[in-house]
Amino acid sequence: MPPLEHIAWHAALREQWRFVFSIALRHLGGKKRQTVLVVSGVTIGSMVMILTLALGEGIVQDIKDKIIETSPYIVITGEKMHPKETQLYTAGSDSSVSYSMVSRIRPSERKQIKPYTETLALLASIPAIDGAAPFVFTRGVLRYHTVTRQGVIKGIVPALERTIGNLESKVVTGSLNELSFTKNGVLLGSGLARKLRAGYHSLISVTGESGRMFRVRVVGIFSSGFGAVDDNNAYINLVLAQLMNNVSADAVSGIGIHTTSLDVVNETSAHLRTATGYRTETWEEANENVITLFKRNNSITLFLVLFVFVVSGFGIANVLITIVLHKQHDIAIMKSMGVSRASIEWIFLVEGIILGVTGAVLGGIAGHLLTALISSLPVSYGESAVVRNDHIVTVERASFYVLTAVFSIVISAVSSLGPARRAARLNPVEILRG
Repeated sequence: MPPLEHIAWHAALREQWRFVFSIALRHLGGKKRQTVLVVSGVTIGSMVMILTLALGEGIVQDIKDKIIETSPYIVITGEKMHPKETQLYTAGSDSSVSYSMVSRIRPSERKQIKPYTETLALLASIPAIDGAAPFVFTRGVLRYHTVTRQGVIKGIVPALERTIGNLESKVVTGSLNELSFTKNGVLLGSGLARKLRAGYHSLISVTGESGRMFRVRVVGIFSSGFGAVDDNNAYINLVLAQLMNNVSADAVSGIGIHTTSLDVVNETSAHLRTATGYRTETWEEANENVITLFKRNNSITLFLVLFVFVVSGFGIANVLITIVLHKQHDIAIMKSMGVSRASIEWIFLVEGIILGVTGAVLGGIAGHLLTALISSLPVSYGESAVVRNDHIVTVERASFYVLTAVFSIVISAVSSLGPARRAARLNPVEILRG
């Protein structure tokens, strides 16, 4: 195309779009009340969608943060990857078929890492690991005066436990350091302490799986933010847990591990399975059910919110159909003056897109302000909540605003297709004669 013709083509195209936008804005301006109502509907839909995404992501992120803060990234369990086989039966030499029966289950054999000091030495040689702490896991009964509660008791080495998590920062009364020099000390979860009605330095009784009763002193109370953990868990010294559970001094239930980065967790976990011969479990695998549950609930809520946009789409279609009915005479005149059918369609498509874009922009602003307001309010989830916090956690991402805007514009454009085609199909001769 020669330069002059190219310039003329661009000028004509700009003039055509200027005409389309001017007519579209004039139509919407003539129906101010309906336009405001439809834009309000799209705005509310965008605002609610952004808030829903921010709240849903906030809940999941809050759970992940609490898990990462209080739990090791990887746990080496006492379960062996390749258990020893026990010969149960072998067919006699006179049998026509040669077969044997073996068992990989040893009922009397505990799932333990033994000797655990060798495994700790191996872990210290792996660059990706910057912390490892052995533990003994047991269930027991805690008693204070006449109050009795069941609990999960974890024997730890306080000095090593500091290297794999932030348990120390979760202690609200007493300290983790006091546990290290109190052989019969115990750290109680805040919910468990409340149920027992025990406080700092209370003397309580603990009975482990061995059936032996031990007197322990409360040296601290912690609050992790997880209801299930705070209501049931307690920490004691590793040596005491070994005595309570009849575990030998060189054996533990497992080893918690902290890596230099979350990005190397899966790779390191796979390497440890091969290097140690024990099964490993990452923090995501251990809490997969909880995280999946909340993600599923977020998806269901988001699906319901999308119907707000569908309702807004019907509102846009209704407004444009009304404009078509009221502007039939004007449309007929434009078509008789040579305005193409495509231009007529674009006028009404642009009207729908303008409504969607305006609603998306206003909804984005309103969604951000509302999200910021909600996250700043002091809110208590209550003692029965699964996740406890003193405020509602929200997470805003640029993708939330882009997704909301795209969905709003697409719904608006689709809703305007019907009225646009209807306007383009109008016969100017019949209308002008009428």
